[in-house]
Formats: sequence, structure tokens, C-alpha cells
Amino acid sequence: MMKQNVKRIGSWMLLICLMFILAACSNEGASNESTSEATAEKDTNKTRIISTVTGDVEVPVNPERVIVDWDLGHVLALGVEPIGASKTILDYGQFLTPYVTDRTEDIGQDGQVSVEKMLELQPDLIITWDRNAVEQYSKIAPTVVFETQNYDNIHEEMTAMGEILNKQKEAEEWLANFDKRVAAAQAKIEEVIPEGATFSIIDVGTTKSTIVVGETGERGGDALYQILGVTPHPLVKSEIIDKDESRLDVSWEKVDDYAGDYIFMITTGDDTQPELPSVWNSLDAVKNHHVYELNIKKYFTSDPLSALLQAEEMAEMLVKGN
Repeated sequence: MMKQNVKRIGSWMLLICLMFILAACSNEGASNESTSEATAEKDTNKTRIISTVTGDVEVPVNPERVIVDWDLGHVLALGVEPIGASKTILDYGQFLTPYVTDRTEDIGQDGQVSVEKMLELQPDLIITWDRNAVEQYSKIAPTVVFETQNYDNIHEEMTAMGEILNKQKEAEEWLANFDKRVAAAQAKIEEVIPEGATFSIIDVGTTKSTIVVGETGERGGDALYQILGVTPHPLVKSEIIDKDESRLDVSWEKVDDYAGDYIFMITTGDDTQPELPSVWNSLDAVKNHHVYELNIKKYFTSDPLSALLQAEEMAEMLVKGN
């Protein structure tokens, strides 16, 4: 009988010990979970200092609610969809449309954005092109000025944006992929374009006068001359590119002086396209069927993502047209 009692007492002691052990493990797990949550919250609140054109700015380590008032394509390329942007950009930057969802709310037209709307969205970072807006925007959230004219090429632009968003690795990966796609597009056109052929971009539909486009700025200049690397018409180079101009207004009487062997023609893409004068039909590129239409609603923007997609589409046009 005594042996049975000893065994019974031993069993109860073992059970009690096990219960203490399980309770201790449970408390430790809860403690670890709480610590993890606290650490995560602490990481969310962390900030860092970055150097900008307007001085040092304290920004979130990992911004999650970004607003951009112009450079939408730059942030989208790095996998960041902003909570607010001037969606009017998409009216003339339709290559970006597939990358934007309902998450991005419209803050108004470029140059006339709604500060009230920005405040309502509660951003943790604002990226602007406008130095004059910094004082006002900074009352809402840390604000960084991003000026594309300060960079010599797409690599520098994307590297800088990667630093602003703390997406340095993503910027490196995007640029590596960018370089591969550029090489592929260049290889495509090398097979169909004769050596020494010259190119021009001529806007015949969006203004009263004719515009010849250089290699910087809107209307496909970056895509054609910088990314695809084709040869501009000599006067396009000397009168626009070498003078760091983005465009030149040219009368119809002189348009032949700037017309390359191949012409990319900017149009409105709708029924408002004006009838072209007879001088247009006298151009060699027109006679040789070396004219390719570009819709201004897809080719006005010149951010790196849009420019890459523009260049790839241009390359496809040239391949199909030769």
C-alpha cells in the first residue's frame, strides 16, 4: 500500500512539474512575441538623415505612405506605389497605367495639387519637384526635393531615388534589368537600320507650330537618343542636343532641314490631328515609308520606366517597318 502511495505521489509531482514547464514556455513565448511586436513598432518609427538639394532631411527608414507630385514612374520602378500622386500624369503617361491601382489617390493637377488632400492621406514621406513647395509640404510630412535635371542619366536618377526610399538594392536590380532590356532593344534595331541612318522626332499635332525634339525631356527624346542610341539628324544634334535644349519650334518651310532618314511623328492619337501641309509629303522619310506615329498620351512623360517602355515599343516599330 505504501509503495502504491509513493508511486501516486510521484506521478502527481511529475504532472505538476510538467505544468510549470509548460507555463514557463508559454510565458516566454508571449514575452518573445511582445518583444517582436515592440521591435517591429520601433523599426517603423526609426528615421535616418539623407542629404538633398535643400539640405539634410530626416526621413523614415522604411516609408510606407509616400506621396509624389510628379515623379511617379521613378517610385513605381522601385516597387513603391504611392498613396497619392498627380494622376493627371497618367493622362500623358499611359505606359504607367498598368502599375497604378486604387491605392494611389489623386492629389490634383500638376502645379495645382491639393494640400488638403495630401494632409488627409497622412503620408510619412513627400517627394516633390518643386523647391518652393517644401516649406508648405514639410508641415504635413518629411519632404524631399527630387530634380531630374541634376542627374546625367537614368542610372544616376534611379540610384538617387533608391537612396530617398531606402531601396538601394531594388534600384541596383532594376538598373541591371534595365541594361539587359536596353541591350536587347538596341540589338533589334541594329539588324534593320542601315549604318549612318539619321533620326528625328517631330511633333506635328499637339501645338500650332512644328516641334523638333532633342534627347532630353518629353516626347520620346530620352528613349530614342539616350536609350536606343540612334544617330540624330545633324541639325538636331547641333541646334538642340549640343545646346542642352529639349525642343525647337520650326516653321513648316524649314522642317525638311531637320528631318532625318527616319521620323517618329508625335500625334494626338485622336480625331483632332490636323491635316499636314504638302511639304510633309515631300520629305524623304515620308516617301520611303520611314515615318512612325507616337501617341503623345504615351510619349509625353520621360521618367525611366516610361522611357524604357517607349524605347522597346520604338524598336518594335522599326523592326516591323523594315
